[in-house]
Amino acid sequence: MTKIAQLLNVRIPCTCGKDHFVPIRDVDFEFQEEKIGSIIKKHIEGEILLIVADKHTESFNHSVFHQIQKAGYQAELVEFEDKKLIPDEKAVGRVLMATDRNISGIVAIGSGTVNDINRLVGDRIKVPVVTIATAPSMDGYAASGSSMMVQGVKKTIKNSTVSGIYAKMDVVRNCPYDLIQAGFGDIIGKKTALADWVLSRELTGEYWCDQTVSYVEESTQKCIDNKDQIARREEQGIRDLTEALVLSGIAMAMVDDTRPASGSEHLVSHYLVMKAIEKGQLPPSHGRTVGIGTLISVILYEFLFDHATFQKQEKSEELKEKIKTYLPKKEEVIDWLTTLELSTHPKDYDVDEDLMEELIHKAGFIRDRYTIFTYLNELGLIDECAAYVKKYFYK
Repeated sequence: MTKIAQLLNVRIPCTCGKDHFVPIRDVDFEFQEEKIGSIIKKHIEGEILLIVADKHTESFNHSVFHQIQKAGYQAELVEFEDKKLIPDEKAVGRVLMATDRNISGIVAIGSGTVNDINRLVGDRIKVPVVTIATAPSMDGYAASGSSMMVQGVKKTIKNSTVSGIYAKMDVVRNCPYDLIQAGFGDIIGKKTALADWVLSRELTGEYWCDQTVSYVEESTQKCIDNKDQIARREEQGIRDLTEALVLSGIAMAMVDDTRPASGSEHLVSHYLVMKAIEKGQLPPSHGRTVGIGTLISVILYEFLFDHATFQKQEKSEELKEKIKTYLPKKEEVIDWLTTLELSTHPKDYDVDEDLMEELIHKAGFIRDRYTIFTYLNELGLIDECAAYVKKYFYK
């Protein structure tokens, strides 16, 4: 937490040539419901609040809401009842419709989707948002962008960061296990995200920041080293995971871009979410599909490095070594996923051979970001690569 505290609400000169500033005022993982009144006073001027949550933490929601009312605030509670809440126009509209025209601020109680929706709404109506995290499921708590579905397409919409992030470890540690799996899947995806960033830096001259990379890499490695504690829900392991997710979001906010934490593995996840919604199905877990996306991305790099076309490129060996600074081995990713009881086969994420073929060809185009998908297309290797990946998984 010391490192996180040092990065908040202060201008940080950097060797990358930019001054970084993260306008989050406070991060505290020792939240208690009875403290909510004093917490709100730190961040929100005024008495009219909207509290937004989902039913998965109903008892905790009402405990916090009761303390907010007890502290003298005029508050309304909106609880989403969806089995799988989708961050789309409908969800945003529901929050906006519940917003008093004289609203002072928003308190979001929940994890990924609740946070994305409320950060976007708070930005648009220009009021501060305080987040009370309920699961270590994703890295967006501190981010300056919301991952949204817009007319069926997954997009990251830039907005303000929240003003404060709080968590009660007993609540976070006892969340459904699939949310812990999701957070771990999201974290290991930072490995391929950084590999993709190196690829783009070397081939396109894209901006790079050593400082933010070090924050992401160190916190990611700490979670990998403590994966057994995370799998057993031990408090220190879950605290490490939660801190790593928040620090990844801070890294994104520092450069005002998701690049430090999102690459080809996230494109895989986004594509699978979009396809499920297109078919009228419940979307798969973002973090869990980032996990399998990480394995797929590593296999893409494995194919690339072994191909004669790549080996003939100028300085290909030097490029490979720079990428491998961050890129894990396939066997390592399989071990990480297995430790958290996450499947290492796409079929368990409803990805058959045909969808895998489609994914390899199309996922790289859903976002304007240079990744391994982009490079494989540039080299004319995408068809061969799709066949290689299918042979690996569907022999």
